[in-house]
Amino acid sequence: MTGKIYLNFDLEEFDIPCEYGQPIKEEEQIEVTSEGLKRLLELLQKKGLQATFFTTASFALNQTALAKNLLELGHEIASHGLDHKPKAKEEDLFLSKKILEEISSVPVLGYRSPRFRPVDPQALLSHGYAYNSSINPTWLPGRYNYLHYPRKIFSYQGLVQVPISTTPIVRVPLCWLSFKNLPPSLFNLFSWITLKEKGYLNIFFHPWEFAPIQNYAMPKAAKSLDGKALLKRLEEYINWLMSLEVPFAKLGEVVGPMGNSPTLK
Repeated sequence: MTGKIYLNFDLEEFDIPCEYGQPIKEEEQIEVTSEGLKRLLELLQKKGLQATFFTTASFALNQTALAKNLLELGHEIASHGLDHKPKAKEEDLFLSKKILEEISSVPVLGYRSPRFRPVDPQALLSHGYAYNSSINPTWLPGRYNYLHYPRKIFSYQGLVQVPISTTPIVRVPLCWLSFKNLPPSLFNLFSWITLKEKGYLNIFFHPWEFAPIQNYAMPKAAKSLDGKALLKRLEEYINWLMSLEVPFAKLGEVVGPMGNSPTLK
C-alpha cells in the first residue's frame, strides 16, 4: 500500500484534571508529561521512528533538555501555543514559535492550537508558520463541530492545512480517545480504510497518556488505558502499521524545505 503515516503527539502540560475539579500544580503537570514522554521516546527509538511533537513553550522551558533530546533523536518540534490554558491571544503564535526556535535552533514550521481552537490562517502565515494541524474534522459534543471541513490535506489562504484523520462517512476520529476505547481490530480496520482512501494517516496522542493517570479526576474514556499497558498497545499498533509497508513521516514533510513549495499529498 502506498501513502504516508504521520504519527504525532501533543506535548503539553497534564492539565486535564483541572477541567474536572482537581487542580494540580504546574510542577506535577510537567512531571506526569515528562514521565510519559520518556517511555514514549524509548519506544519510538526502538522502532526507529521519527514523529512530530506539537510542544507548548511552557513545557519546553520547563524541560529544555528533554525538548533538545527530541531533536537529537530526529523528531520534529512544532508549536502547541505558549501553554495549554483555555484562552490564547494572537501574540502567543509569535511568542511560542520564538521560544521554541530559540531552544531548538531550528525553524518551527507547524502549529496545532490547544484543544483544537479555531486559528486564523493569515495570522499563522504572518508569524512564519507553513502548516496548521488544528482541525479535527468531526463533531465532539461540548468541544467543537468541524464537520464542514475537508477530511484531506488542503491549502487555504496560502496555508497548508493537515486535518486529523477520520473515517469516511461517519467521521470517526483516529486519535487517542478512539484508540484506547475501540477494540484494536476495529481501530486497525478504520485505519486501513482511511489510509487506502486518503493515502495518509494523521494520528495523534499525548505523552502524558503513557504515565499512570488512573487516580486523577478525568473522564473514564480518557484514562481507560494508560501507562505501560497503553504503551504496549501502541507498540502493537505500530507493528501492524509497519506490516503495511507504508513509510512513516514527520508532518513538516507536507511542505517543502524550510516551509517553501507546499507539496499536498
